[in-house]
Amino acid sequence: MRVRPMLAISLATALAASAALAVTATASPSRTTRVDIPGLPAAAPPAAHQAEPKLAKPRGWPFSESFSRTSGTGRLAGGASYWTDFVYDDHGAVGVERGQTSSLAPTIGTYTYPAGAAHGNGADIFRAAIGLDQGASYWRVDWTTLADTRVPIAEWALDTDGNASSTATKWPAGAGISSAGIDRAILVSSSGGWLLDQSGKVLASLSVIVDKSARSFVVRIPRSTLPVSDTWQVRLAAGLANSTGKAFARVGPRHGALPGQPAVYNVTFRTAQQEAASCGGCTPLDLRGIGKGAQTANANLWNETLQATTLAKRGDVSDFSLGVKWSDLAAKRTTPEPLLRGSSTRWYVTTLKLGQGVVPGNQDPQSQAGGDLEPNYLARIQPYSVHVPESYRPGHAMPLTWVLHSLGVNHNQYTALAPKMLGQLCDDRQSICATTLGFGADGWYFDEAEVDFWQVWRELAEAYTLDSTRTVISGYSMGGFASYKLGLTYPDLFAKAFPIAGPSVCGTRLASGAIGYAAPGRCTYDSDTQPLVANARWLPYVIADGVVDQLVPITGVLQQVQKFDEAEQRYRFWMYPAEDHLVYAVQDGFSHEIAAVGRPTIVRDPGSIHYTWYPHGSSQALGLGPTGIYWLRDLDERDRSPGKLATVDAISGARPAAPHAVVKQRSLDAPGDPSPAVLTTSTWKNVGPVPAATQTLALKLTDIARINVAMERAGLGAGPVNVTVTTDGPTTITFMRGTSWKSVNLLPGTSSFVLS
Repeated sequence: MRVRPMLAISLATALAASAALAVTATASPSRTTRVDIPGLPAAAPPAAHQAEPKLAKPRGWPFSESFSRTSGTGRLAGGASYWTDFVYDDHGAVGVERGQTSSLAPTIGTYTYPAGAAHGNGADIFRAAIGLDQGASYWRVDWTTLADTRVPIAEWALDTDGNASSTATKWPAGAGISSAGIDRAILVSSSGGWLLDQSGKVLASLSVIVDKSARSFVVRIPRSTLPVSDTWQVRLAAGLANSTGKAFARVGPRHGALPGQPAVYNVTFRTAQQEAASCGGCTPLDLRGIGKGAQTANANLWNETLQATTLAKRGDVSDFSLGVKWSDLAAKRTTPEPLLRGSSTRWYVTTLKLGQGVVPGNQDPQSQAGGDLEPNYLARIQPYSVHVPESYRPGHAMPLTWVLHSLGVNHNQYTALAPKMLGQLCDDRQSICATTLGFGADGWYFDEAEVDFWQVWRELAEAYTLDSTRTVISGYSMGGFASYKLGLTYPDLFAKAFPIAGPSVCGTRLASGAIGYAAPGRCTYDSDTQPLVANARWLPYVIADGVVDQLVPITGVLQQVQKFDEAEQRYRFWMYPAEDHLVYAVQDGFSHEIAAVGRPTIVRDPGSIHYTWYPHGSSQALGLGPTGIYWLRDLDERDRSPGKLATVDAISGARPAAPHAVVKQRSLDAPGDPSPAVLTTSTWKNVGPVPAATQTLALKLTDIARINVAMERAGLGAGPVNVTVTTDGPTTITFMRGTSWKSVNLLPGTSSFVLS
C-alpha cells in the first residue's frame, strides 16, 4: 500500500497502533455537547438544543410563574389566577387605516403608535395575573414591550357583586369603553396606582412596582383597602398614558381612530375560542385590496378581530372577563395547563436578543422577491401557531407537520385562510401541525427566522409527544421555498417535503441566470436550491404550482423539476394550467397533494448518501447549519466563501439496496382540486435482487476538512473494513464505533486502506 506523504508510517500501521497510543476516547470527538429532547431530532442544529431562557420574575410578586403557554387561556396555581393574552394584537378598533407592518397579514384594528418610545407595541398586554395572600390581593400586568415605562397605562374594571345593572358601565379615566356592573376600578401606570369608584373618584392611592427588566407592573392592595369575597368578574384594558399618567391618552385619526372611538389598544381576557369563533363569517383576503387595510382583509391573522370590531361598534367589552373565585385563590387551588385541540397560538422565549417592539419591514407584496430578511417583531417572547388533532393524547407519539408561511403573511396564515387544508393535513393525517412567525413577514427562513424554526420545534417537543421519525415539511410560496431550503439542507430530519407555489431561490427565478433575489447576503449567494436537489435521494417531494403564477414563474419551477429528473429523484408534481399565485392560495384546495403526502417515515440509515450544502449559508454564531447527514456527522468545510458548495458522497457496502429504474408517468388529474392539473410522477422500480453485503466504505469529498463516520449506523460493525477515500484537499476522517474512535489525516487524491 502506498503511503501518503503526510504520514510518517504506513496508514494501516498507524491505525493498528492507535489504541496503544491512547487515541481511543471515552466519547465521540463531537465539537458540541448536545442534549436530546424526546421528539426533537438529536441531529438538529445547535439552535434547536439551546435551553429556553427564563423570563425574569417581577419584584413584588410573591407567587409562582405558572402561566399558560397558549394565548387566550388561563389557569390557577398556588394562590394566583394566571392569564396569557395574545401577542401583537394591540391594534385597537377598526378605524382609519394608517399602514401595515405585514402587508399580507393586515390587522383588523387600525390603531398605530406615535413614533418613539412606544416602539410600535407599547400597550400590548402579554400576560396578567391576580394573586391573594392573607394580607392583600395582587394585580399584575406583563407587557410585550416596555422600552419606556411611561408609555402604557392599564385599567382593571371590577364587578364585585355580580349585579350587572347595579352600577354605571362606563370605565373611568378616559378609556372610552364600557362593561356591565363596574363597582371599582384599578388604574395603573408608571406614575402610580389608584383605586377608583365607578365615577372615577379616587378611593385610595396605590403603590406600583414597575419592574422594567421583567416588563411588569405589580400592585399590592391590602384587604382593608379592597376587601375580597365570593366571585368577581374582572376585566382589563390598556392604552397609552397621558402626560400625567392618570388617564388614557386619546387616539386621533393620525393614529388610526375615528372620532369618538375608544382610547384602548388592547383588551385582555378574550378567550382563544372567542377569537376563533369571531371569524366564522370572515371573508378571505380581497386580493384586489391587498395592502389597503382591514376593511378589505378580514381574516383574523392576529387574533384581534373580535377585539377590533367590539371596540369599533360600541366599545362594550362585557364579554371579555375573567371570573375570580377568591376562595379558590385562598385555598391555593391548582388547575392544569390548558391543552387546546384544533388551532391555537402559543408562545416561547427566544434565545436571541433583538430588542423590543415592532419594526416596519421593507417589502413589496406584489413581488415574490420582496423583503429585507430583517426581523420585524423583536420581543423576547415569540408566537407560533399549532394545530392539535382531536385524536391527540399526551404520551402517545404523533407526527409533526410544518406548514410554513408565505412572504408578507404570519403564523396564522393557514388557520385564517386555509382551514380545510389544516383539517386534511393535520386532523385527517393525525399529525400535529405548526407554523412559525420567523420574527417577521419576510425572513425567508434565514438567520433569525431559521433560529425561530428550530426553537419552536424544541418547544413543540417539550409540549407534545412527537414522533420525530415521521416529520413532514411544507409551506406556501416563501414557505414552499423553505420546504426546499430546509428540506434539502437537513434531509435526514424529514420524511417528506411538500412545497406549494414555492420558488427554488430566495426570490424569483425566470430561467437559469435570470434570478431576482429578495435581499443581499445569504439570500443572494446561498439560496439556490437547484444544486441541492440530489440531496433528496431519501426525501420524496410533493410539488404543486400554477402555470399562470405571476410571482413564482412556471419556467423556474420546471427547471427545478428537471433537476429532480436529472438526479433520478422521486416526486409527484401537480401543474395547474389555470392557477396563479394569489387566488390559488386562498381556494384551500390541496387535497390530492395531501393524500400523496400520506404518513411517511424517515429513512434513517441508508446505504448510499449524497449531500451538498452551502457552508456560508449557515451561521455558526446563531447555532445554524448541518451537523451531519445520516451516519456522517460533524461535517466541517475548508472554504466558507459565499456561494461555495461542499459535497460528500458515501456508500456503505454493508447496507446494499436493490438496483432500481426510474419510472416516470404523466396523467390528467380532473376535475382536480382546486382545478384540473397535469400530474407527473417519478418513482423507483426495483430491477434486480439486493446485492450481498460487504465490509466496504467509499467516500468522495469536496471541500471537506473534517468528517466523522458512525460505523455502526453505516452497518459496519466489528471486523476489518476496506475503505476508499477521494478528497480534493487535506481532510481528517474520524471513524467511530461506540465510544471508540480512530482518526486519519489524508492529502488530496485517492487513498485505500483497511480499517481494523
